[in-house]
Amino acid sequence: MSVLISGSLLFAIAFLVHLIVWRWRYPRNPIKTLVLLFGTVALTGIILLSLRASYTAVQYAHIALFFFSLFTCYLITYSAIEADSPSLVIVLLVAKCGKAGMPSELIKEAMGNDLLIEPRIKELAQAGLVDLSGLTYKINAKGRFLLLPFVIYRNFLGLGKGG
Repeated sequence: MSVLISGSLLFAIAFLVHLIVWRWRYPRNPIKTLVLLFGTVALTGIILLSLRASYTAVQYAHIALFFFSLFTCYLITYSAIEADSPSLVIVLLVAKCGKAGMPSELIKEAMGNDLLIEPRIKELAQAGLVDLSGLTYKINAKGRFLLLPFVIYRNFLGLGKGG
């Protein structure tokens, strides 16, 4: 039980620090900042726990594993919160129309490049995953490195190269 409480408390502290930092100043690279922030809180927290608590090495490993499992789930969820997800945008549009609903043509008109595509391309360029050469975006080494596990996993599942 103490492993669950310690891991949850560390995650709650990291989450509160995350909220404070974001309210103070939104970072240029939010995902990288989240990884650094949560990693720092986890490392600092486990060091402080080792000074005050009498856990075994296995319990510390369980705390770290639980914390990073929560963080991984949060990081996946954060990407949907941070940017406009096509599914969420559609649901919000339809919800605004109330019981009358929304004609499909209006949904198609509302879902343009300016809302969904352009912001994502800019984010990829700002994160250094693609390079802009003239009017052409090209994936770079950092982008390929990030993409590789997804391609391998999709191929393993037989899903091909689609998105």
